[in-house]
Amino acid sequence: MKVTKDQIARDLRALGLENGDVVLMHSALSALGEVEGGADTVIDALLAVIGKEGTLAMPTMSSGVFRRESTPSNVGRITEVFRQRPGVLRSLHPTHSVAAIGPRASFLLKDHELSPTAVGPETPFGRLVELRGKVLLLGVDQDRNTLLHGAEEAVNAPYLSEHYATYIDDAGKEVTLRLERYPGPHRDFIGLEPRFRRAGWLRVGKVGQATARLMPAREVFEETVAALREDPAAVLCDNPACDDCQMQRGKIKAARLQQEEFTLAAVLDDPAAKLADVARSLRAQGIRHVEIGDTLGDHLLRRRLAEIQRFGDNLRDEGLVVSAFGAGLGRVTPGEDQEFHYRRFEKSLDLLPRLGTQRLRMAALLAGDDRQSATPGVVALLQAAARAASERNAVLVVENEPGTFCDTARHTEEILTAAGSPAVRVAFNPAHFAAVGDKPFLRVYYRGRIKRWMDQLYICDGLWDGTPTLPGRGNGEVKELISILRCRGFRGFFTLCPTTRGCFDPERLREEAERFWFLLDHC
Repeated sequence: MKVTKDQIARDLRALGLENGDVVLMHSALSALGEVEGGADTVIDALLAVIGKEGTLAMPTMSSGVFRRESTPSNVGRITEVFRQRPGVLRSLHPTHSVAAIGPRASFLLKDHELSPTAVGPETPFGRLVELRGKVLLLGVDQDRNTLLHGAEEAVNAPYLSEHYATYIDDAGKEVTLRLERYPGPHRDFIGLEPRFRRAGWLRVGKVGQATARLMPAREVFEETVAALREDPAAVLCDNPACDDCQMQRGKIKAARLQQEEFTLAAVLDDPAAKLADVARSLRAQGIRHVEIGDTLGDHLLRRRLAEIQRFGDNLRDEGLVVSAFGAGLGRVTPGEDQEFHYRRFEKSLDLLPRLGTQRLRMAALLAGDDRQSATPGVVALLQAAARAASERNAVLVVENEPGTFCDTARHTEEILTAAGSPAVRVAFNPAHFAAVGDKPFLRVYYRGRIKRWMDQLYICDGLWDGTPTLPGRGNGEVKELISILRCRGFRGFFTLCPTTRGCFDPERLREEAERFWFLLDHC
């Protein structure tokens, strides 16, 4: 049986649409079933319900160069038929135009093209809120509710972007608009539905065969703003396979990091990794700084300087910045022939400018059986390395590591005190301190002096027996370290270590980063 005008009107009234309403409708004609008379019948039914005192509006969005009179709507058959009706007005806007008829049509549509944003206060969507109008979703869900983008604008969501679009004005002049806070790709607006239902003002019913939703625009807007203020990612899905929402979540995280004094980085240690894939995974976590790990660093040291320069250029092209360079330097015994290792050290200093960093990470030589007698020689080597680094405006970043002269807190403090160079810093590894029996926060940091040399904290954790864990799941007291360093206005690096068996592991990065963000939220 065909759906008639009278049936549609009856269903709309039952849903709560009333005489005199100002209503913006998103629709799918096919969802109603077979409508007698097609799109015109639906429009006639709507106008009959709201009466002459009511105003009916519909989005008539488009792409490409926009002409008010001729550019078709790309958001459904009903909207395309509606915009061509006698008496219907259309706003002048190249992306988010709206058509309307009724006493408030001119007010809704006025100067849409002058608004700096597509769906803000001075647009038909914002004015619908001002008029306490209604939103009708006819056979579509919240995913098509454009007003929700206005809430994103209102809170200045970090993932919104700048967009340029062109229209031909009524005098025939081509105009290009710069639109601020422009809505981007995929959203999880349908995830707001349970919240709207709990609020009590969302009406859901049938119009023909279609499920329809009717809601007050102001309440929709305010409830969505509240949701976004509670959680900036409230309208983004949590599907790890959804690149759009992952990238937008990354922008939220990047915006939050801008409010911190530390810099978040991650170790990149896989020579075979594709930089585009690495950059995509890092951006999803708000990260743009990478530390070159030992395996990748050793690989680069075996290459010509021109190849290293290209690698650095490729990193920059992907928007990545190098926080430090490591190549396993220093992992030699004091009595070992030093010439080969010194050449590697010299080349490492040479390539730092090509990678855009001044920080060279190294170990403090491997400790043998006679640590005491070898210590003066180790200190002398570290002092010589520090002088060479200073001459090139570089700094040495020594990581505490089991089996080296900087294994425990006491040994690390002794070596660095004896070296006495401002060009030597410490990369504090909580998992490594735990593995040698030192409590990283209570003993090493809180009671020790190591904080005076720190310019990096590895966000890595482990048990006393050396078994690695996710941050905050071991004996590394990572949460306490993050908290106290933030209290001190720490301006160094917090560095994630997402490598699995020598390969860059996006899933490991996601797990490590999720734990980091959890710890940050709870300290």
